[in-house]
Amino acid sequence: MSAIEIDSLRSLRLRIIPTFAVACLMIQAAAAQQPATPDVLEYKGTVAAAREAEVAPRLDGLLLKINFTAGQLVKKGDLLFEFASKDKELSVAVAQAHLKEAEAQLRLVEVKLKNAQTLRTRNVTSQMQLLEAEAQRDLAAAKADEARANVQLADLALQQTKLYAPISGIIGRPLVNEGAYITKEARDQSRLATIVQLDPIHVVGQAPAAMYFQRGETVPSIEQIAERREFGIVLPNSDKYPHKGRLAAGSYEFDVATQTTQIAVEFPNPDYLLRPGLNVTLQSLIRAK
Repeated sequence: MSAIEIDSLRSLRLRIIPTFAVACLMIQAAAAQQPATPDVLEYKGTVAAAREAEVAPRLDGLLLKINFTAGQLVKKGDLLFEFASKDKELSVAVAQAHLKEAEAQLRLVEVKLKNAQTLRTRNVTSQMQLLEAEAQRDLAAAKADEARANVQLADLALQQTKLYAPISGIIGRPLVNEGAYITKEARDQSRLATIVQLDPIHVVGQAPAAMYFQRGETVPSIEQIAERREFGIVLPNSDKYPHKGRLAAGSYEFDVATQTTQIAVEFPNPDYLLRPGLNVTLQSLIRAK
């Protein structure tokens, strides 16, 4: 190789080495600027109602009217069932009449007691007569209290002829028909309908042990896990559910066979897209600090 060729190679090397070094620095800088991709764990989950409420009969009676249809969205306080109430209305009227009688009797013995007290100060009546008047007043007051309680009981029985939704949600089909007579045995053994709350809603998943040892960190409480973890859903059609969830509950133990533990994640469900029984994929990741 000639001296000219050797000089040309040396010159080329001098140009390549700085260029390569700059390129390496640029790659390292770009890598440093890119945030680390969080570890995402995926496992199966099943949508479940966050809350269920049963509407049960509270008294014997004839069911007159059902004010909903199966699958209807009901609001807390909506009237659902109406029972015959005429006998309960009469019971209220009787109880109120007894109360008026008891209160009138109480006023009468209070007047007698006041008169006995006045006569006693004048030594016209004996101490025994005064004590008897006081006892009669106490007895009348107790009867008036009993009458008030009976009015409240009668009012309560009347109120129970109408059953209202205890929570907001989707109501299932009625389990009885209009015209049915509900007996005590039926009240003890059955319900009239079930309401399922859909917003928010839960997704129950079998979380792998890796979730609790991700990045070598363990968290002792549900509250701390909820603060540090973010949950998402992949729907059966592979779309991502638009709302994020938070851990609502978890089991205290792992399944020996599968090495998973059951958790419940709460998600907003304003459009009622998620329904109980739907199988989805849960995604879990640690929030960036």
